[in-house]
Amino acid sequence: MNNISLFSGGGGLDLGLEAAGFKTLFASDIDPYSCATLQKGKNVSRQKGLNFLSDCIVHRENIVDLRGGFILDVIGRKRGEIELLAGGPPCQAFSVFGRRKGRSDPRGKLVFEYFRILNEIRPEAFLFENVYGLMTVERGEVFRQALEKLRRPGPGLKYEISVLRMDAVEFGVPQFRDRIFIIGSRNGKNVEKPKSLTVAPDDLMQNGQYTYRTVKDAFRGLSRIGENCVSNHTGRVHSIRIIKRYATMSPGQRDNFTRINKLDLKRPSFTIIVGSDKGGGKGHIHPTEPREVTPRESARIQTFPDWWEFTGTVRHPIRQIGNAVPPLLGFAVGNAVRQGIFGKKECSTTSALELLSQGHLFD
Repeated sequence: MNNISLFSGGGGLDLGLEAAGFKTLFASDIDPYSCATLQKGKNVSRQKGLNFLSDCIVHRENIVDLRGGFILDVIGRKRGEIELLAGGPPCQAFSVFGRRKGRSDPRGKLVFEYFRILNEIRPEAFLFENVYGLMTVERGEVFRQALEKLRRPGPGLKYEISVLRMDAVEFGVPQFRDRIFIIGSRNGKNVEKPKSLTVAPDDLMQNGQYTYRTVKDAFRGLSRIGENCVSNHTGRVHSIRIIKRYATMSPGQRDNFTRINKLDLKRPSFTIIVGSDKGGGKGHIHPTEPREVTPRESARIQTFPDWWEFTGTVRHPIRQIGNAVPPLLGFAVGNAVRQGIFGKKECSTTSALELLSQGHLFD
């Protein structure tokens, strides 16, 4: 099942979809560092004997200038032949962290470019990811219009719509991260929300379920900074004043100056966030050391493999990580699409954990 990826960023959704059996043929983003990350990940994957993005053409372009016909020509397909179009337009315009500006924010208007390309490509199905805030901003009017456009994006084209609200923590990701996935099917089929893999410790577990994965699970086996370092495992340099302040904080406490939280080893992480377009992205405070977490530690919380290297200078990796769909969450929704729309047997979670190098979470 072939996939075209828009707003690809650091590749989290693509990694998850490929673990669920989709093959990304084309991935695009405006950010040069994100495109470099995708290309590097593709090359390293090949070296490791894996197939992530093996058939993918990575293309950098502003989506305003990108045309569906160009994409189809590049990958050698015709209109209507692609199984899946996937992507999530920048979510900051709808997020509480972006002051919920909605359509008044230029980033909020990029959803209309997604609608346009959807009509130009006419895939069998589409996957549209965004923050939960999209459903409530402007009293739900933006969400209503988005559903209307996604249901009928062009003349003679109609999709059956399923809306899944999924928190990443329920699917093995050691992080609270509330997202919605709008899924469209040209063949009129619906997609049901997959069964949770993990539940809160006080909830009654069913067959095959585990309790929520924690920060301790995320960091298991990761070397300390400077010891056999993996990529992106370099921290910020803090002043003595900040170090002393972080050292006195309790797990779960918010720092009044930086507005970030101290992680708790026994609980899932708070949502990984990013800064503005001018920078400012940072991780949370490490649970046992008086410092902010490194980009690699944030990537662990997001369930990226350690071999997936993020390119750019100090602020670029954390932005790619914070904007991404956690690969394990992408796998869960991809599995649901695989079964619900294409009628294929689900891929096993065990195989996905192995492919994505996330065995440490369930050690």
